[in-house]
Amino acid sequence: MIEIIPVLDIMGGLVVHAVAGRRDEYKPLRGSVLADKPDPHLILTSLKNLGFTTVYIADLDAIMGRGDNSSVIYTAAVLGFKVLADVGRRGLSLADTDRVAYVIGTEYMRYPNEVGLLVGRVVSLDMYGDEVLFSNTRRRVNEVIDDFKRVEFKKVLVIDLSRVGTGSGVNKAVISELVKYFPGKLIVGGGVRGEGDVMYLRDVGVVGVLVATAIHKGVIRRPVY
Repeated sequence: MIEIIPVLDIMGGLVVHAVAGRRDEYKPLRGSVLADKPDPHLILTSLKNLGFTTVYIADLDAIMGRGDNSSVIYTAAVLGFKVLADVGRRGLSLADTDRVAYVIGTEYMRYPNEVGLLVGRVVSLDMYGDEVLFSNTRRRVNEVIDDFKRVEFKKVLVIDLSRVGTGSGVNKAVISELVKYFPGKLIVGGGVRGEGDVMYLRDVGVVGVLVATAIHKGVIRRPVY
């Protein structure tokens, strides 16, 4: 079984359409089957009615240091969702709760000095192709995997920013390697086209998949596969 985890990218209090990690180009979401406007509460309510139980919320204003959308995270928790919340580096100073786990992205961390700070947390390997992005460098995944596989994480997200919102398919070469090192903990995002990609991820041992575009288009409507 693999869980579908809907993604909400929040900017200025609205759900925006994320494409290839170019955050300054994100626009309010249009044409979603879930709601007729980019209102987070409406979209969360629709997802709840469809049976989804976990959501990933990226507070883009917090990530970019120019605002805060914590009310959306709170709303999701009140509606009964388990929330994976990305609020940027600030997440390191926030404690996880029963409802909310803060995702710490490698793009906020210095390599290799700060890898140890991620023990017991939900970590996101922020990737662009086969490179992992850090605040001070970018390295091919095979160069850093030894440092990461020694750390005990709560969950490991692999997000290929170059594929986000593109519907170009998942990075099978990278995923098939990483799933060996993080059995039962790997969640994948970026480029998911539809059920075929979901089935592939399930079959190789991935436990969750982050999806936005395919849900808003109505291609994926089930919470588990």
